[in-house]
Amino acid sequence: MGVFLRINISMPNFLNPSSFVLQLDSQTYSGAEFTVQSMTLPDVSTEGAPLPFRQVNAAMAADKITFGAFEVSYLIDEDLLNYKEIFDWMKGNVESNHAGHNHTRDITLTIMNSANNVTKQIQFVDAYPTTLSSLPFDITIGEVEYLTAVVSFSYSYYKFL
Repeated sequence: MGVFLRINISMPNFLNPSSFVLQLDSQTYSGAEFTVQSMTLPDVSTEGAPLPFRQVNAAMAADKITFGAFEVSYLIDEDLLNYKEIFDWMKGNVESNHAGHNHTRDITLTIMNSANNVTKQIQFVDAYPTTLSSLPFDITIGEVEYLTAVVSFSYSYYKFL
């Protein structure tokens, strides 16, 4: 009597890269909204320490994890509130750094499925902005192109909620 192996093949639902919301609580300007254009979930890497053994360095499992920078591109509102929110956050970190204040915030990325239901949330813990791009004002452009800014965040780690 033969043994039959039954394999069910079903197509997975793939992740839509344009169904996400980034929640950055505005603390200074209550009207500031962040309409994110693009962002990339940062890379994660580990590096094991070499373990010397005779004439070779044997591999040893990593004991630390490194998270890449978190970059977000967002539309600038006409009152510059969302740009100023990040600018003031950065400036406040520098000015109050001597007093031992910690101006970090948790940022939450919400990923949705094709029916706009939340599938995952990713939280960036203890985040703070490190770079904020310039804003190129240019009267010579033909069609209106709304200004966007790119902000990079450092953070302790991210986790799936």
